[in-house]
Amino acid sequence: MNKTEILKKYQADNVKIAPEFMSWMRSNHAGETGAVWIYKGASYVFWSKKIRLMAEEHGQTEQHHLTIMEYLVPYNKRSIFIPLWRLMGFALGFVPAIFGYKGFCLTIYAVETFVEAHYNEQIDYLIKTGSNPKLLNVIKRCCDEEIEHQQDAHQRRNQNKTGIIARTWFKIVALGSMAAVSIAKKL
Repeated sequence: MNKTEILKKYQADNVKIAPEFMSWMRSNHAGETGAVWIYKGASYVFWSKKIRLMAEEHGQTEQHHLTIMEYLVPYNKRSIFIPLWRLMGFALGFVPAIFGYKGFCLTIYAVETFVEAHYNEQIDYLIKTGSNPKLLNVIKRCCDEEIEHQQDAHQRRNQNKTGIIARTWFKIVALGSMAAVSIAKKL
């Protein structure tokens, strides 16, 4: 699917971003950059077919989201730390994948749980203000797909109970994601 097809599919081709919403969009662009690189990192764990297949499936959707964010966020408004978000994303995909499929799925579940909350904050604001219904639809669509990834990772992990290591890793991923959003909103 090319850029034009992606923008039309998500109805993002005529969306305009108000200046007061640009910091959120900058963080969305940074986050989708990181997400693409999570799956690129995971795909280097060549010995796990399960991880590679999941990385391909989810990675394609994340690339669509990044294409949208690149269209909506002008180059001069993007985070200055894009190389860092790529590196961090790659590491967040590669390192847990080394430890196996369940660890990788836990990481995706943790990331997507954070992303769902992050996007829902924006959705709530856009609903409350009624300021940009076209952008609202785009963010809702992206959020719905992130939730699909979250649920998919949770089901593939096939564990309802989590031990202390899993809970600690989940918190580390959430705190790292919060820090990244905070930085990306500003710089």
